[in-house]
Amino acid sequence: MATNPAQLPFKEAIDYFKNKTLLPTSGWTDIWQEQHSHAFVVAGAAQDALIEDFYNAIIQAKWSGGSYDEFKQSFQDIATKHGWSYNGAPGWRSRIIYDTNITQSYNAGRYQQMVAVKHLNPYWEYDHTSIEHPRLEHKAWDGLILPADDPWWDVHYPQNGWGCKCRVYAISEYSARQAWEAKGKTGPDQAPPIEWEDKVVGKNGSNPRTVRVPKGVDPGFAYNPGKAYLEPHTVPPLTGYGSVLKQRDKPWPTEFKVPSIPMPTKVSPNILLPADIAPEAAVDEFLSVFGATVDAGVAFEDMAGSTLAITKSLFQDGKGKFKWVGKSDKEHRLQYMNLLAMALLEPDEIWWVWVQDSIDNGRWRLKRRYLRAFELDGKNEFAYSVFEWGRTGWSGSTVFMGSQKSEKSREEYFDRQRDGRLVFKK
Repeated sequence: MATNPAQLPFKEAIDYFKNKTLLPTSGWTDIWQEQHSHAFVVAGAAQDALIEDFYNAIIQAKWSGGSYDEFKQSFQDIATKHGWSYNGAPGWRSRIIYDTNITQSYNAGRYQQMVAVKHLNPYWEYDHTSIEHPRLEHKAWDGLILPADDPWWDVHYPQNGWGCKCRVYAISEYSARQAWEAKGKTGPDQAPPIEWEDKVVGKNGSNPRTVRVPKGVDPGFAYNPGKAYLEPHTVPPLTGYGSVLKQRDKPWPTEFKVPSIPMPTKVSPNILLPADIAPEAAVDEFLSVFGATVDAGVAFEDMAGSTLAITKSLFQDGKGKFKWVGKSDKEHRLQYMNLLAMALLEPDEIWWVWVQDSIDNGRWRLKRRYLRAFELDGKNEFAYSVFEWGRTGWSGSTVFMGSQKSEKSREEYFDRQRDGRLVFKK
């Protein structure tokens, strides 16, 4: 098997790279570890057009018939075109950018392939391939065989540092058994103990920070690029624009244009449920829109392609009580349950936004927000429904505005409900 990633332009690696967000940064610490699985950055490149040119140059050099030598020349041409000054010699900087992006794309693609055949090859073997100036820790891991699900891989899956060429191979139980019996063992290796170190990175940049890394792993590489790519909802939000904005003072993101306010969907007043409806009946009405019942839920794919479980638990707390539709001060929401269902079923817009949970140890969570505008036919009354998943589960609200409200005020209210990244627009 070839070990040079430049010789292996397979689909998973290409998709990993092409699905990245192009993110200007003021320094290499602006985003960190897992975030690199979802963003393409060049440290210190703070303009959108500059990043786009570098991104396309790598695609041309790697997957469109070019070569590193072509990227090396493009690198200098792009820097000159944008008047970009950078640290390091041109050849060194272009090699770091090219090799790191290509190698991590290869590693993430291989991870996806190995996960897909984990039932056939349940063990992974670390392969130290660096010959020149080997890192002693990496060399010590050579031949290490661990179960594919061992958490050690979460922080030691290659690359494990700048220029690291180590690999991981999936092997069958038979091959793994032969390997450990040849070493005089009766089972797979034990994961080496992880010694954590605190290091300060980016001292001279725009965003210095103190980070913890395992001994033997360079700062910024203590993560599994493929796992971060396959599990995007566990990755902290991209933050690189924060430092950039201090320098260029432009809206975020620069290429994003806020869409126009959607035209309200006209609905009959009869769609509203009785004001005194019981929570159980209102929930049952909501579920019936999706073909579910209080006893049997269904899987529903939203307009952005996310699969959601439609069950009564959307409205219940851990004790089985209806948490946000059964409270005395929330009873008015019950009559709007059909509008909430319509907002989820056919939204005008879907927004995703990362929020940091102040209660749960600062854990980041992804909120999904479904928005839809309504007009009650013949009533000259407008409503905006927001159905949202967040830290405490699902919640929803519908706000009605009478005819005395101006069109401008209605639009301003809808616009205030937008937050994060727009992933779907009707």
